[in-house]
Amino acid sequence: MKTKIKAIKANVLAMLLFSISLSCIAQPNNALEIDAKSNALTKIVVLVRHAEKRDDGSRNPALSEAGQQRAKALIGTLQQVELSQLIASNYQRTQLTLDPIASQRALPLIIADTQLGLDAHIASIVTLVNQTSGNSLIAGHSNTVPLIIKALGGPKTPPIEESQYGTLYLLSIPKEGKISLIQTHFGK
Repeated sequence: MKTKIKAIKANVLAMLLFSISLSCIAQPNNALEIDAKSNALTKIVVLVRHAEKRDDGSRNPALSEAGQQRAKALIGTLQQVELSQLIASNYQRTQLTLDPIASQRALPLIIADTQLGLDAHIASIVTLVNQTSGNSLIAGHSNTVPLIIKALGGPKTPPIEESQYGTLYLLSIPKEGKISLIQTHFGK
């Protein structure tokens, strides 16, 4: 039963992401060629907390086996979403979370450094998102994902618990109108 529910959730998410991506393309014109990437009516920002990390006592642990599986699950979960950029922090757990999808899509991983503090890190991510006309995937941390959502104009979200992994936030930022947020789950 749980497998069927997960499959249904995955299918609903795929349909939702596909329909959002279709609504993001500019209306076709008669005489001009439109680059759908640069004329999108809505920008999609997907945010995830890094996948499960190893409990090795270090400040910069790698992903656990479960985390590696969850990172691979992003590929299937986001297969209908066109992405222009992948953003991670300078910690390897965020980078390793995005590595599978970066390899599969041949996209570079952009590092938003945390060394200048939390506010500068968040501002850097907002600048990166605003500088692209396409969609972004961001792997953050339990303390940064809610702040990034808020800084991008989204609603206040509840804190992410230390043991909480797999929550996927889909922030829809239209050129005009209200920003919306959908929260779902990915991976096992």
